[in-house]
Amino acid sequence: MTVPPVLLGPAFDPLWRRVAEALDRRGLADRCPVALPEGLDAQVYAVGRRPRATVPDDPAPPRPRRPRRRAAARGTDLRAVLTAAGHAPTGRKEARDGERARRDARDGELADAAAQRLGDEPWVHGWVAAVRSSLPDSDTARRAVDVVARVVDDATGDRSRAEVAARVLGTAHALDRGTPEHRWVRAALVHRTADPDTKNLWADAGLPGDVVSVPTLTWALPVLGGGVAAGVRALTSAGAPAALTTLTVRDLAVAVPRGTVVLSVENPRLLEAAAQQRLAAPLVCTGGEPTTGALALLDALVDAGTVVRHHGDIDGGGLQITARLHARGVVPWRMTAADYRAALAVADVELPAVDPLSVPPTPWDPALQAEVQQAGVAVEQERVMDEVLAAHATEAGRP
Repeated sequence: MTVPPVLLGPAFDPLWRRVAEALDRRGLADRCPVALPEGLDAQVYAVGRRPRATVPDDPAPPRPRRPRRRAAARGTDLRAVLTAAGHAPTGRKEARDGERARRDARDGELADAAAQRLGDEPWVHGWVAAVRSSLPDSDTARRAVDVVARVVDDATGDRSRAEVAARVLGTAHALDRGTPEHRWVRAALVHRTADPDTKNLWADAGLPGDVVSVPTLTWALPVLGGGVAAGVRALTSAGAPAALTTLTVRDLAVAVPRGTVVLSVENPRLLEAAAQQRLAAPLVCTGGEPTTGALALLDALVDAGTVVRHHGDIDGGGLQITARLHARGVVPWRMTAADYRAALAVADVELPAVDPLSVPPTPWDPALQAEVQQAGVAVEQERVMDEVLAAHATEAGRP
């Protein structure tokens, strides 16, 4: 459609700009009035006015009137005028409405799928709220729920994250950092755990990075049977600690003599000293925050009837570790308020400071939390190492 040149003159530019803005705001189908820009009335009047005819002194005889032909098309398309004038409407309102409809559909699919596959727990609602803005459409929303549900269901702790990814998602790299699947599952784990420390988030959820690279150090474990158990006993006879991988632990049927007492320690120095002394008392070292393999071994020992005790640093981090192990059936040992006061009484150096806010509840001895918060200093395990190992050696034969 040809646009009359007069409509494209610079005088009409403010009008077309205002009309385009109105259509973007109200919608392309809108035909509500638009106020004329200031100073444009005269130009519109000039365009619409017909020139006045002049009458000659000696008019010619009138010519016969021809029948008026009906115009094939009346008027000019508004969008064509705006486009020709350089102010084509963008369809912003339509795009906005379409985006809103897409988001509403996605949110509905996400909520329904999450409720069906993951349940109605509070963490599910938190996860939905956290990931929905990153999901472009309903198909992606349904896939995100499916991925999380399948991975969480398969997270048993005895398979690495890559193994789980290969089993349930088809490729071992599906849960690698940077993939959408990694972001979806990680967000679910963050919302599902009540522990704000995400350092061991995947491992604590039963999805370790691998099951061989972070072995758990042990000393003198009296495990019964052949195979790996025989190898552990042989290493003890040779004066060497046994490093058990998660892969090994998951295939090890743990059996120990009745009444066995095992000491779990936080710092490797204690296990090292026990091996150097050929201490006739078994130890397991968590190496700080327990890994999946360490937790699996301690759980297996508890399930086998072993009395598993734990001693760690008396500070914010050490008490948090002890509290988590206590919740799994491990007995905090020599970690009472009285033990703490005794260690402070013989300290001959300045002890490290402890932030009182970092000290967690100590349900096995509630007074310990208050003591540490009040004193504000830490007793690291190495300071009481000799006393702890000697007491363990004495008591290892009687739970």
